[in-house]
Amino acid sequence: MYVLVPDDPMFMTRFLEMEEPLFHSLYYLHLAKLPEAQAEKIRRAYDSWVDIQRAIPGHLTWHTHKSFEIAEYSRRNSKGYSLYGPEGEQLISMYAVEVSVESLSSLTECLRLLELAELETRSPLAEALAEIREPDLDRELVDNYRRVLKALQLSAPRALVAELMGAAPEVSLDAALYAEYADYRDQFCLALSTGDWWMYTMHRSLYL
Repeated sequence: MYVLVPDDPMFMTRFLEMEEPLFHSLYYLHLAKLPEAQAEKIRRAYDSWVDIQRAIPGHLTWHTHKSFEIAEYSRRNSKGYSLYGPEGEQLISMYAVEVSVESLSSLTECLRLLELAELETRSPLAEALAEIREPDLDRELVDNYRRVLKALQLSAPRALVAELMGAAPEVSLDAALYAEYADYRDQFCLALSTGDWWMYTMHRSLYL
């Protein structure tokens, strides 16, 4: 299946935070302390995250020297393509990325595992999450994971995917495709900011 990944710094920041600090720390610092069934779910989910990360165009990845933040945006490898609306207005480009159902299933299983661990206090996984959590990070790691996964699970319009697949150097959307783009854009922003209207408004403003 294909998902549409926008050239969106807020999404990529959150997506990268799934690995560092969450998956990376769980895998390298805590996995040996966990029951094998839990460890295996985390391994599969981390592998699935890596598969998705590799499928995302390289120039959509950026970070600062301190963690993954929006402050510094450095494109790599390619400048992608330019996307325009029916009136000639430039839009945030979206990229068709192939993601397997198995990858999304593995990430979903791991999310359920982490959500259950958050309800506990004394289990090895609950203690690992508490140790990994960074006091200066402005959002919870598992909640961040939940929002990113929700965005990746959105149903991408087939006609829009077909139009944007392999797009270069520029694409202009007609009125019908732009309507699909706008609807998907709004769903994507909402998935990443569910329950926080201010965050949704700020995120949505990136697309204006």
